Amino acid sequence: MIDIEPIRVVLAGDCPLLRSGFRQVLEGAGVAVVGSVDTGAEAVTLLATVPADVIVVGAVTGRPGVADAKEIRAAHPSIPLLVLGRSGDGDSVRAALGAGARGYLALEGAADGDLLHAVRSLAAGEMYLSPALAAPGAPSVAAPSLSPRHLNPAPRLTERERQVLTLVARGRSNREIAELLGLSANTIAVHRANLMKTLSVRKTAALVLYAVRHGLVTAD
Repeated sequence: MIDIEPIRVVLAGDCPLLRSGFRQVLEGAGVAVVGSVDTGAEAVTLLATVPADVIVVGAVTGRPGVADAKEIRAAHPSIPLLVLGRSGDGDSVRAALGAGARGYLALEGAADGDLLHAVRSLAAGEMYLSPALAAPGAPSVAAPSLSPRHLNPAPRLTERERQVLTLVARGRSNREIAELLGLSANTIAVHRANLMKTLSVRKTAALVLYAVRHGLVTAD
């Protein structure tokens, strides 16, 4: 039997009690928490000697977590970073994505499984966004600081693919998208599969986050 190395996670956040809770959730599912620190600076120092697959930054009390995320990202850009926030308001998500995070989990209403899913998605090279942020009527979280060339995915996607991706990001099912575009559900399924292949992702959440980061999702 081939031994599978566990996902290695570093926790950084301003509340030791919450970090302890996150550690219990992750380690209970076989994830290795290789470090738990209070600040971004401490995380940067730790990561210089301790290898990690995912960094989880949670800021839910007084200190903004985006500053920590930026500091960690600047020093260790190859390690995917997940930001945990109190809620999924547009400003918080935009700030996290603008700081270089590859995922955002709103703790308000989140379950243990959501944290595990987010960590596993980032470790697999995917992006992650809280499912509630993809629902129709959710606040726009497109990052305004991105340059125009980053906001336009046209070089990689056809017009039809952009239409499908936008509707997927709004939480529409294949059947709903088919009805809106006057196509069959099977055709939409093919477009969706092609999008995942083109963007090198395996989860719908990753498609949603791609749409968010490229300005395809707007407030309803």
